[in-house]
Amino acid sequence: MTVASLLGIATFLLGVPFVTGALYALPQLRRLMLGIMVFTTCHVKKPFYMEVFFEAYRGVDRGFAVTIPDLLFFGFFFWLLMGGSHQKLILWPYNSTLWLLLIAISFLSLMGAKMPYYGLFTIHKFIRALILYWVIVNIVRDRKDVDIVLTALIAAVLFQGLNVFFDKYLTRAVVNRSVGSFPHPNTLAMYIDLIIPTILSLILSGFLTKMKNRWAAAALFAGMLCVVFSKSRAALVIMIGALCGVAIISILIKPTARKMKIIFIGFLLVDMVGVAVAPRVIKRFQSAPEASEQTRKYFNYAAQAMARDNLFGTGINSYSWMLENTDYYWYVYPDALNTVDDPDEFKESKQGQSRLGTAHHIYLLFAAETGWAGMCIFVLFIGRFYLCNIMLLFKTHNEYYQTILLGLLLGFTTLHLQGLLEWIFRQTQVLYLFFLLSGLMVAIGNMPKWDSAQMSA
Repeated sequence: MTVASLLGIATFLLGVPFVTGALYALPQLRRLMLGIMVFTTCHVKKPFYMEVFFEAYRGVDRGFAVTIPDLLFFGFFFWLLMGGSHQKLILWPYNSTLWLLLIAISFLSLMGAKMPYYGLFTIHKFIRALILYWVIVNIVRDRKDVDIVLTALIAAVLFQGLNVFFDKYLTRAVVNRSVGSFPHPNTLAMYIDLIIPTILSLILSGFLTKMKNRWAAAALFAGMLCVVFSKSRAALVIMIGALCGVAIISILIKPTARKMKIIFIGFLLVDMVGVAVAPRVIKRFQSAPEASEQTRKYFNYAAQAMARDNLFGTGINSYSWMLENTDYYWYVYPDALNTVDDPDEFKESKQGQSRLGTAHHIYLLFAAETGWAGMCIFVLFIGRFYLCNIMLLFKTHNEYYQTILLGLLLGFTTLHLQGLLEWIFRQTQVLYLFFLLSGLMVAIGNMPKWDSAQMSA
């Protein structure tokens, strides 16, 4: 055990009781701590990200970890369980059963895994994400709580915009693709794509104060630039589609002159920026290597083969290890299988290591690691959230919540579409954000129930 591991464990063991105690001693800090918890999902980065029992592994998860959001939502979790909120709890939130079933299948997949220890890293993160979801469902009780969550999300996008600006134009630390405070440009793009449809929906709604509307507009602009400068082709196309979808549906739901004016002005501004960045964007599309696209297909072929050969998959978080250390390796090097003289020497060469990694398809990645059954449960899980979002959008009579639900619906759409091309759903920041937004959606659906409970009390 390293010093870093001990420090991570100590941080968790001391930090969680501190948060729980602070909530008891100063309950007026509840909303502030909620906002900090939401905001810090965008900055899961050292020194605020401590890996415990780290492994030098090319897979999705490389160890157990402690983050700032962990300290906060575990603190909230124990505070709620001990009756700190003095309100009735939802002990089994919507869709929890399917995620627990996926966790159970993930455990089952480790029975035949070559490196079951690696799988515990991911299962540990799945459990943490479920606790975050449970906390959000139970802590967001009224409009003020919803406002805090949205304000923190706007702040997170602005923070990433500042990161991108400083790295690109002041420190010049980024010369090609911007990453913000994330480990990869695509993570930045997907995180932002999840949020900005809701920001646009709020701007169009007219529910924000004049000052907050300005901050929201700045965040929307900053978020769009983050996606553009990440140079993620798919994220850029999906973002444009999502924002257009929000604008069109918002007008169809309630057409107003104000919305048309905002959309017209926004179109002009985006068009002006688009002219400035168009050459770089076009160059990115034109210069994208065909080999990269082909490698993605090879990854998917290997994932499908793993799913076919193993009833419960090769073990959660094992795809990269299986690709590197078994005959599945040749699915990503089919052109070399029958042409190299010494396969072992080729595997150790720089060329023979260049295509190793993780399947860039979240659904096939689950299939490879947990079997077709695991993939189906995952699809059903996200599908039920999606269906819930649509039902709430049409059922709610509160225009403010309807505005948020519209943004969430298009935000979730960006994530699910991106999942056909990426595995980033399983990166900590995006996973946490998904469960946080899903919890917000379910909490909004519970608002009448909270009111009824308070009235009966």
